[in-house]
Amino acid sequence: MTHQMIERAKQTVAEAAVEGHFEFHVAEIDKVPLSDSFADVIISNCVINLVPDKAGVYGEAQRILRPGGRLVISDIVLTEDMNPELRERFQSTWSGCLGGALPENEYLQILKSVGFSNLEILVRHALTPEELEAIACCPGEEYTPAPAKEDLAFVQGKVTSIKFIAVRE
Repeated sequence: MTHQMIERAKQTVAEAAVEGHFEFHVAEIDKVPLSDSFADVIISNCVINLVPDKAGVYGEAQRILRPGGRLVISDIVLTEDMNPELRERFQSTWSGCLGGALPENEYLQILKSVGFSNLEILVRHALTPEELEAIACCPGEEYTPAPAKEDLAFVQGKVTSIKFIAVRE
């Protein structure tokens, strides 16, 4: 699967006819084998919400970005915290995207605490009931059982996709 992901990424760059130097690496997101101040840009699409140690991930991003380097992130956040019992039920199927979702203010505070600045929210999108149900059992019900309908109903209107940019000073 990893080899396929790298090949698909290379294909995407080729199809986009983007100029520049690109490197693709397979690594643990909180232990990237790159030198300090290596990268100009880090992108992530709905991955960090799946990681329990978000501060570790963003600390590592801070380490490998050059001063002035940018994060370009899309992720899932909550508009408010959920009660501990409900959080525990979602965390029992962590890969379902809701297990690791944090309230937006808490999520963004992590970025600031590790030294990112100039945070700019580009897009906020409240998930529709259909989108919420789809991400709750991502990558599919054979891997992540669907949560109870009443649990999904409780978080309806409280789950948002955000896209943002932040800068390493």
